[in-house]
Amino acid sequence: PISSCVENTKIEGVNYLKSQAPVLALPDDQYPEWLWTVSQPKVYDDEGPGSKSERAKRIRENKQKIKDKNFMSTQ
Repeated sequence: PISSCVENTKIEGVNYLKSQAPVLALPDDQYPEWLWTVSQPKVYDDEGPGSKSERAKRIRENKQKIKDKNFMSTQ
């Protein structure tokens, strides 16, 4: 995996303390492997009715219904 920042690039907005030194990007091999998969969606095993995957799907669909309803109420 290749990061979007070149090594030793100053990363803005990460250091939030006044006395903290600027944060610089590290070489790609110094980051942990799990970091490259954080942005990927979780994959649940399909275990049948009532499984985590079905619950996640139901929650996603419900959120979308709420967003659609709110959008239509503003029109």
